[in-house]
Amino acid sequence: MHRSLKTLFLFLLIFPFLFFSCGGEKKVLEREDLFILPLGYMADELNYFIRPDSRLPGSSDLFIQDGRVYLSSSNSGKILVLNSYGDLLGFYYSPSVNPKPAQYLNEEHDNPVVVKKWNFRGIENLAVSDNILLVDDRVDKSRVLMENGTLHNRIILRFDQKGHFLDFLGREGLSGTPFSFIRDLTVTDEGEIVVITNPGTGNLVYWFSKEGKLLYKIILDQNELPSMDEEGWSPGIPESIKPDRKEHKLYIKIDYFPRNDRPELSSRSRLYTLNLDEEGYSGFFDVPVLNVELDGQSLDGVYEYLGPVGERLHFFLGTDFNGRYHLSIMNNDGAVKATRTMFIRDEGILFRRFFLSDKGLLAGVFYEAEGARVSWWRTDKIAARYDK
Repeated sequence: MHRSLKTLFLFLLIFPFLFFSCGGEKKVLEREDLFILPLGYMADELNYFIRPDSRLPGSSDLFIQDGRVYLSSSNSGKILVLNSYGDLLGFYYSPSVNPKPAQYLNEEHDNPVVVKKWNFRGIENLAVSDNILLVDDRVDKSRVLMENGTLHNRIILRFDQKGHFLDFLGREGLSGTPFSFIRDLTVTDEGEIVVITNPGTGNLVYWFSKEGKLLYKIILDQNELPSMDEEGWSPGIPESIKPDRKEHKLYIKIDYFPRNDRPELSSRSRLYTLNLDEEGYSGFFDVPVLNVELDGQSLDGVYEYLGPVGERLHFFLGTDFNGRYHLSIMNNDGAVKATRTMFIRDEGILFRRFFLSDKGLLAGVFYEAEGARVSWWRTDKIAARYDK
């Protein structure tokens, strides 16, 4: 073969490999739609609105563990337990809001679906650990407390895997007084329960043992949060607070914005580590700025902190408001280990909520006209690659 033709042949042979290696791994995360639940009040349906003829929205939460999908609806007073195909395994329902599920209460046949009645008043957050279901719910009006202008009307209900009520948690522990607004509920790998509340002027974190004993109460006053060293910045805003799943640590993402008299500065974000045993911050790293193009203008976007994964990773998610969501995975030193793009059509979505598992599985529930769609992205496979 002529030398020039041989060189051309080799170039054409290896060109595809050069092309893909220069571009790195595939950067787009493929979404897997698991199932869609109809909107309504039947046993295997969810409702987003207060009444069928109302446009007042409600709330919903999602939790996935051991192949089971837990879905709640505040307006329906209901929690569904399904497999990843959408088959109903069990549900908890408030009889004052939902019709009697006669098809699942036939005593003549063994019923594989666990059905339990409970007078839910306003479900918000869910968590599951060791087959124990934890539910953030509102208390009866007779038990509501008003302290220093702050409403305290939330408790954490606990049910076993058969749907039997066990106990509830309040501020002091088992059978304690109600919490204020609960912004996050997490169970650690050891089964410890972390309740993050927002009483209005700051954040209060309650860290309980598996048995319900109060271990830590952390006051995160707005004025005592870490500030930027240089001048020209407004006080930091705690965008997200998440507990470590293995150690007694809190991760606090704080967003900083320049004052009006410092237009040359751009917004910044940092993730701080608060060590509860040492009672102090043990470090931080800077979170990259998300560049957003909106109506022809370049803006500084902000990543939402989803939480820690494994022993070394942290997940951040941001949107450019054009149907693209950007996932950034960083390690404890602040190094970006992986970035991915997710395509989610924002139009027509009434409500969305994301869920991140302890192993890095990212999922979401999306309320649309045709129903409540549950999807996931196998980001746990990416996490397993870098959490070493």
